[in-house]
Amino acid sequence: MRRMPALHPSTSPLALLALVVTLTACPSNESFDSAPEGDTTTTTTATTTATTTATTSSSTGEPTTSSTGVTTTETTTTDGSSGGTTGEPAALCPDHATTDACCCFEAFMNVSSTVNTVCGTQSLCAPAEFECSDIDQTCAAVDEKAVNCVLAALADGTMIGSVSIRYDIDNGYGQRKIDAYFQGDRTAYVADKEELDLSGYFKPTGRHTLQDASYFQTCLDSGDAQAKADCLENIVVGPASEVCIDEFNYQT
Repeated sequence: MRRMPALHPSTSPLALLALVVTLTACPSNESFDSAPEGDTTTTTTATTTATTTATTSSSTGEPTTSSTGVTTTETTTTDGSSGGTTGEPAALCPDHATTDACCCFEAFMNVSSTVNTVCGTQSLCAPAEFECSDIDQTCAAVDEKAVNCVLAALADGTMIGSVSIRYDIDNGYGQRKIDAYFQGDRTAYVADKEELDLSGYFKPTGRHTLQDASYFQTCLDSGDAQAKADCLENIVVGPASEVCIDEFNYQT
C-alpha cells in the first residue's frame, strides 16, 4: 500500500454542522441479487431543519450553508458486515428511493466527521476491509471473498447499488473509507474520507467515472492481496463531473 496522502490541516475550531446539497439526477432503480445473505439492518430516523445549498469556505476549509428552512429526515443505519438495503427517502429528496442524486447526501462535522446518504441503497457486497501498516507500507485483507466481490462489482460497473472499502492503519492510528453508489452506467457517487492521527479530510463527494473494467479485472485476477489493496485506493478516473459536497477538513 502506498503511503496515505497528506491530510489537509484544519484551520478552524471543530463545529457541529449539518450539510445538505440539493441537485437532481434520476437514473433507473434496479437491484442486484447476489449480495450476501443473512444480514440484519437497523434503521433509525431523526427530523432536523436542514439547508438546500452549500459551499466550502476557502478561509476555514469547513462546509458552509445558506438556510432555506427545509425540513429533512436524517437516516442513520446500523448493519452487519454484509450487504443489505439501507436508508429511506427524506423530505429533502422525496422522489429518490435509491442514492442517485446529490440531494441524497449530508455532511456532519463532529469528532469523526461523516458524509451520509438519506436515500436508500442496496449493498452489493460485504465491505472490502484491509489492515495496513504505515511503517512498512503493507496491507492484509480481512476477508478475501469480500474483497473479490467488491472488485467484481467494480469491474461490472452496470449495477445499481453500493460497495464500501475500508483501510485500518496501524490499529486505529488512521483510516481510509470509500463508499461508492453505482448508477448503472460505470459512474458512481463516491464519498472518500481519510484520517491520520488527529486530522481528517473528505475529498469532494460527487459523481465520478469508474476506472475501466480491465483495471479491476486485472487486480482481481492477480491473486495478490497487496495488489488488490493498492487497486482499490483508486477506483475513479479524474475529478467529479458533479460535486455534491466540497472537500473539507476536520479535527478528530
